[in-house]
Amino acid sequence: MRVRIAASVTVLGLLWAGMPAASAAESPTYNQDVGSILLENCASCHRPNQVAPMSLLSYKDARPWARAIKSKVASREMPPWFADPSYGTFSNDISLTDDEIATVLAWVDAGSPEGDGPAPEAPRFSDAGWSHPSGTEPDYVIEFPIAWEVPADGETPNFNLYTPLPFNDVLRVSATQVRPGNYAATHHITTGLVNMPPGKVLGTGPAWSGGPMVDYVPVDDPDADPAAQAIPAGRPQGGRRALDPEAREEAAAQRAGFGPYIPGVGADVARAGQVREIRGDLFDYVIWNLHYQATGKLEQARPSIGAWIATEQSSQRVRSLGLREATSEGRQLVAAPPLTAEERALAGPSQVGQGLNPTLDPIPPNDGNWTVTGVGAFQNDAVIQSLFVHAHVRGNDFTWLLTYPDGREEVLLRVPNYNFDWQFEYELAEPLRVPAGSTVKSIARYDNSRNNRRNPAPQKEVYWSEQSWDDMYLTNVSYINADDTSEN
Repeated sequence: MRVRIAASVTVLGLLWAGMPAASAAESPTYNQDVGSILLENCASCHRPNQVAPMSLLSYKDARPWARAIKSKVASREMPPWFADPSYGTFSNDISLTDDEIATVLAWVDAGSPEGDGPAPEAPRFSDAGWSHPSGTEPDYVIEFPIAWEVPADGETPNFNLYTPLPFNDVLRVSATQVRPGNYAATHHITTGLVNMPPGKVLGTGPAWSGGPMVDYVPVDDPDADPAAQAIPAGRPQGGRRALDPEAREEAAAQRAGFGPYIPGVGADVARAGQVREIRGDLFDYVIWNLHYQATGKLEQARPSIGAWIATEQSSQRVRSLGLREATSEGRQLVAAPPLTAEERALAGPSQVGQGLNPTLDPIPPNDGNWTVTGVGAFQNDAVIQSLFVHAHVRGNDFTWLLTYPDGREEVLLRVPNYNFDWQFEYELAEPLRVPAGSTVKSIARYDNSRNNRRNPAPQKEVYWSEQSWDDMYLTNVSYINADDTSEN
């Protein structure tokens, strides 16, 4: 997952630019200098039918917004990037260098000239809204059966719907993408692979407690064998190890699921020579965790999933290390009771195989420095690919610390000003090989005080849930086993 949760893009105070003519022949021009900067760092969002409010794919697109571009670039608000440059380099860093910022500002000050010569070539994008760097359409598409209706106002909680997984073998993919169907109304979508618990079938019920009735939720089946697991029509059961804990943990380590939709981020593409496995032999259903936001008018959103099939055989499977052994304010978290068989069957990938199902203490009112720390260990030699953390509006500061077996420590990443509106998976420019026994620690600081301008209610305790008015601590390390084939 290239992960990364980002809320809707807003460009406040954008001014239609009526700039003076260029004053010097040596001034930067769009064709020779600025166009390539905008296309390389801004086009993934700033193109038609995407989350940004305007396209920047051409001089004609960019010229009217020149003054606004200058304002956002000068303040480093755009392009958004939050990693401390003192620690690590990242392949998906879209921030501008000092020289690039100076070039953009000088271009605007000179009247935003187009310049001579050909314009830089815009990246190739799918006409259907997919974002694979090649511009190709996915080989495999799963579309949600209906368009979800998003009210014009009010809050819609996170909720889960389920659809049958339309294949029962192992899908080896080089890239996946979740396309929201409505960018303005979609806060985020996460997906996973699950099975129905015994005695449950996919049926009609409330989308959430007190929510509208829908056809895609687990309901009791009075005619079912209580010990039998519901299988979608047309799917053979033979050979499936759906409730085998070892098999489920294996799938979780391989990043079971298709990933999320995060505004501003496109297809999740594996590095060359690496694949992810979508385990249709282990799971029967896709779980869609949906979070919508009101736009002031009635909206409809019909999400879909795309997968690009891997064209080469590879033993380098991308895996996921969750940081599970967490502490809160220095206290070891209390382990929740083990999951029941039914809970395990409904659990999403992030819950599978957890030795601890930790219960976090609420963040106290007016506490500006509440810390949570998670630790994970590599059982085999591994190659770290990327780092991800997810929190809500009280999330403030995150540090990732690698400790080698000999005690040496290395800061992998620091995000000193975490922003709920822009959540990235930080992809290491040079993957880092670490020996077995190494640990990764993620130290998170939350600000529930009045000093946090995003905090809606500093006087209240903050509980832990997927709802935006609560908060979360979700961390992940993507890696491959160093020998390419060993199981972790």
